[in-house]
Amino acid sequence: MASTLKIDYIDLKIDTDRMTHGKEVAARIRGEQQGGIPWMVILDGKGNKLITGDGPEGNIGCPVSTGERAHFIEMLQKTRNLLNESQMAIITTQLQLFADKITASRKR
Repeated sequence: MASTLKIDYIDLKIDTDRMTHGKEVAARIRGEQQGGIPWMVILDGKGNKLITGDGPEGNIGCPVSTGERAHFIEMLQKTRNLLNESQMAIITTQLQLFADKITASRKR
């Protein structure tokens, strides 16, 4: 999925505990909202917030549930530039397979 996502996106991780000024950067982007880790946001090239991982039921975190996955796909649909429908279908399928694997491991 990462190789497909990088067609339109740059993945940047901010570790708020281990990175110098990580908390300040996260606070500037997220504001006062709370909701767990991981949290994601899609920014434009100027650093403006386009959409966040805050879905209808709160932070989607690592999107495993049906609602979390739906919000993640919505984030991509609303912000993609070069990703086509076929690539979006690949991402959706890969996300479902990942969710199935996580769900199966939780049942053990």
